[in-house]
Amino acid sequence: MSPLPFTVGCSVPLTPPTLDKLKSTFQTVHYHPKGSDDASFSSDELKEIQLFFTTGRGLPESIESLDQLPNLKHIQLASAGADAMLRSTTIKKYIEQQGQGVSLSTASGTHVLSIPPYAVGMTIALLHQWPRIILGGKEKQKWLSEEECDAKGETYYARSTYGRTAGLLGYGALGRETARLLKSHGMRIIAANTSGKATPQDGYVIPGTGDKDGSIPEEYYSTKDPKSVETFLKQSDVLICSLPNTPATHYFLNKEKLELLPEGAVLVNVGRGSLIPSDDLLAILDSPKFFGAAIDVTDPEPLPANHPLWSHPKLIITPHISGNSENEMDIAADVLITNAKRLNGGEGVINEIHFGRGY
Repeated sequence: MSPLPFTVGCSVPLTPPTLDKLKSTFQTVHYHPKGSDDASFSSDELKEIQLFFTTGRGLPESIESLDQLPNLKHIQLASAGADAMLRSTTIKKYIEQQGQGVSLSTASGTHVLSIPPYAVGMTIALLHQWPRIILGGKEKQKWLSEEECDAKGETYYARSTYGRTAGLLGYGALGRETARLLKSHGMRIIAANTSGKATPQDGYVIPGTGDKDGSIPEEYYSTKDPKSVETFLKQSDVLICSLPNTPATHYFLNKEKLELLPEGAVLVNVGRGSLIPSDDLLAILDSPKFFGAAIDVTDPEPLPANHPLWSHPKLIITPHISGNSENEMDIAADVLITNAKRLNGGEGVINEIHFGRGY
């Protein structure tokens, strides 16, 4: 099989087998991974590059304008989100100039091997009060009594996922795989998306994952309809948030909405920190009816030192690492190859991000 007729620029660190795969798949590959001693692309290389494979943080700093890449057709990110890329000076300049002819796509769908298991693990950790038990044992250096293990000082028992309702706020690749995993734990699944309806799964899908036809949730609710959102939240014993950062999702989950969650609810946010104002999250954490939360993203991000969220006993914070899995860049390379084949066949790319809309 002859190589695809594209010259690729790659700034993503790859394992030797994946790099060899790219070199055998494409006509030419210019490989200068970020952080290496050979991280700079020459001006001649930049003029040749048609497809650029880069991390979510953006193109190499030496590329100040896409004018340096006159033959560029497509930028493939190795990340699920495009926030940082769209904020970069290079891309903002391209948008301001109303540039055309270059497409942008993410590696959405590749992180289902790490982020949904994180969401499930945090759900179980919260329901079982593991942080309280683990930290309490370390601090007191003793075998804790059952009353010391429980937040209310009562006899400890593990709260089960079985029979509870998991609300998926956002039903893309991450939401679908999380739903599949939580259903296997005996949970009733409901979902909220823009349309309020089941839709087929699109984009990049790892075999055996996800929800192809959207049939796992028993009910769907629309994020555009306040009454629908209210009904959704009132049922969500476990609320899993995986929404991207857009104008429509900014501070969408405020104090008023969080108070709709049922008694003993837990929340896990693996989407973007801009979904929930920090002050509103603090307020709901202080409520006796709310059981706990785990967040991999914060408002602002990074969360400043000594912020009151850091020390809240009902909260687990991780520094936006739920998607940092082994070989994630190598898996993302498969999205690049998929999109290159589509472009070569005259088709549009998958996981496309529209420069103007930001999603």
